[in-house]
Amino acid sequence: MKKGRLLLFFCVWLLSFTRVSAQFDAIYSNYMELPETNNAGAVAQNDMMNLLGAYRLQWAGFSDAPVDMFFSVNTPLSISGTKHGVGLVFSSENIGLFKDQSVLLQYSYKMKLWKGVVGLGLNVGFLSQTFDFSGVDFTGNGGSPIEGDEYHKNDDPYSSSGEGADDNALTFDAGVGAYYSDDEMFVGLSVAHLNSGTTNFGKDSAEMYVPRVFYLTGGYNIPQSNAFYTLKPSTQIRSDFSDFQMDLTCVLEYDKRIRGGLTYRLGDAFVFLVGMDLFSGLRLGYSYDLPVSKMIVSGGSHEIYLRYSFKPEFSKKNKYKSDRIL
Repeated sequence: MKKGRLLLFFCVWLLSFTRVSAQFDAIYSNYMELPETNNAGAVAQNDMMNLLGAYRLQWAGFSDAPVDMFFSVNTPLSISGTKHGVGLVFSSENIGLFKDQSVLLQYSYKMKLWKGVVGLGLNVGFLSQTFDFSGVDFTGNGGSPIEGDEYHKNDDPYSSSGEGADDNALTFDAGVGAYYSDDEMFVGLSVAHLNSGTTNFGKDSAEMYVPRVFYLTGGYNIPQSNAFYTLKPSTQIRSDFSDFQMDLTCVLEYDKRIRGGLTYRLGDAFVFLVGMDLFSGLRLGYSYDLPVSKMIVSGGSHEIYLRYSFKPEFSKKNKYKSDRIL
């Protein structure tokens, strides 16, 4: 229980911070079930092959709202008595006239620590940003600014009447992470966009900065008097050291198969989560975000994920090592 008390103290300490900002990368409400989205150290942490897909529609009904997709395949490897994990990730986000896509190779080195396993991970790949300049909307007739418009110019390179510009930019992307898990708890620390790259659409004014983002995640399993039930509090912080955002989550699991819970995302939303194991190795989850911020008027956000985990050799004798990740 000492680890549980330390985690509780850590969560209370985090509550002393109150500053909240908008999202950096895609926000996944099921972060406790999707550690690969931001931490390469979690790759193949369960010592199984994992196929994972997630889809998120943010702020439903809000014009040009973010739509996010994430796909991952990862598998464990054993080399000369050492354990490793390797994976391939594809992610995509559409928001307004922008589309971000990334392809990353993930690697993790596994070591025994205490009652569990710690993974030290690295991901490298490329980030692509696309801007649909043909979709820029001007307020005047024929796509030209009206007289007195101080925000749009006829020679704007991103207007349909301007010269135009390269609509796609590519930059190298890298991240690192460490992830520990056992049957009682998990904790992860990672950095996305470690190199803080920039994308340039061919114009000096079109250079976009990709901020370095830090993720800190933790959770603990609390057995109940009824052995069929387990309480699973967890938290995640996302920050670029300029602003930060935090989720506080509590999930109740029944018979290690069915789970439901609630998250409060500070200053942003209440999140309702449900999930279940459909059959051996297949896990399905859904979440609904109810906005509390008056800045966003929408029908809420929807997120669904599906994970299939199995031993590559399909051995019936092998069992899951952790109920945190299938």
